[in-house]
Amino acid sequence: MKLAIFHPAFESVGGAEILAATQAGILREQGFHPEIVTLGYDPAKWAARLEGIPVQLVAKRHWTDLISGWGRMGKLSQRGKRAAAALADYDTVLAHNWPTNAMLGAAAIRARKIWQCNEPPRGIHRREANPVLTARVEATGGRGQDEATRHFQGDLATHDRNMSRASSLQARRAYDLDGCRQLDLIYAISEFSRDNARRIYGQCREEVIYPIVRFPEGTPHRSGLDRSTRKVLVHSRLEVLKNIDTVIRGFQRFAAASPVPCQLHVVGEGPSRPLLEALATDLCAPGAVQFHGYLPDRELQEVYAACDVFALVTLDEPFGMVYPEAAARGLLLVGPDHGGPFEILDGGRLGWAVDAFSPEALAQALEAVWALDDAEVDRRRDAADQSCRSRFGLAAIAPQLKALMET
Repeated sequence: MKLAIFHPAFESVGGAEILAATQAGILREQGFHPEIVTLGYDPAKWAARLEGIPVQLVAKRHWTDLISGWGRMGKLSQRGKRAAAALADYDTVLAHNWPTNAMLGAAAIRARKIWQCNEPPRGIHRREANPVLTARVEATGGRGQDEATRHFQGDLATHDRNMSRASSLQARRAYDLDGCRQLDLIYAISEFSRDNARRIYGQCREEVIYPIVRFPEGTPHRSGLDRSTRKVLVHSRLEVLKNIDTVIRGFQRFAAASPVPCQLHVVGEGPSRPLLEALATDLCAPGAVQFHGYLPDRELQEVYAACDVFALVTLDEPFGMVYPEAAARGLLLVGPDHGGPFEILDGGRLGWAVDAFSPEALAQALEAVWALDDAEVDRRRDAADQSCRSRFGLAAIAPQLKALMET
């Protein structure tokens, strides 16, 4: 079987790209011969990660694009045609993120056309792919304390204006819907993404296939909690939808009531960093919130080892690899009450699932953690680690992928 994994670009090193590369490696281990087809590739960042896996680059631009004009849809359509030519000889093509799903559907090729729906394109299907944020804006009029609610209200207003007239957004939505109607199969990486896809496309396979998480060997070695300094970790891209401002507000309430010093460690980079640093300066004691930026593996491990709790209440998140990875390192988990993280937390049985818009709820969850005795802490730590390994590890997911490719 000639198998292609069709992903928009391997230029930056992000979660979606790591997922696609990991999947290619797993399929190769399962006896397949996957190749990568992509519209962007940076060998300096990806040659080692994709070692042994052929990469076919589809040109983003060509002089013939002048025939279709330089508008957004014209360029998208021409790229889709070039992608179809690149995919013509494969038996199965597995698309990942937008626009490869629509390009694959539109391609007149013999291959079996499958879309792994990590999430429907959130910018195109603004309401359907962001149901919790949409409900929040409609309930509050966009007047929430959190930055995400205010930001999303503006996004919805712009979206509605563009959808009310002939626009690039309207054309891209039509292209996405039409392309997906021509796919042979859509499956999702979480129940949350599956339900969103069904609302938008009217189809998605019932059974989900969760992302494969590469867990370290063994189980967490830590025991109990550090009760001299209460240390909490956030590890995420620093952007509005990750809702880290709510974590900072919740942490401030928790720290203000704590009988011992508290620290919040924020790992990651992104456009919201200046806003978050200013918020932490305004609300929290000097030095209580530490922004580490991007950390290489060894330093990242040291920060994880120093903290006891991982807290992140991201919004409308389709999965969230950082949660099982944190559980594997022995951190207790605090996450949102919806989306993929809620599934990872098994509905709150493996951690604290809180109202993602409530700093008070997050503060109460942190207080509940340090109210536990060490024996209960260790029990919960082990339960979360073992559950994540059994559901998202290689042994669980690889057979599902193999069966899907062979069906």
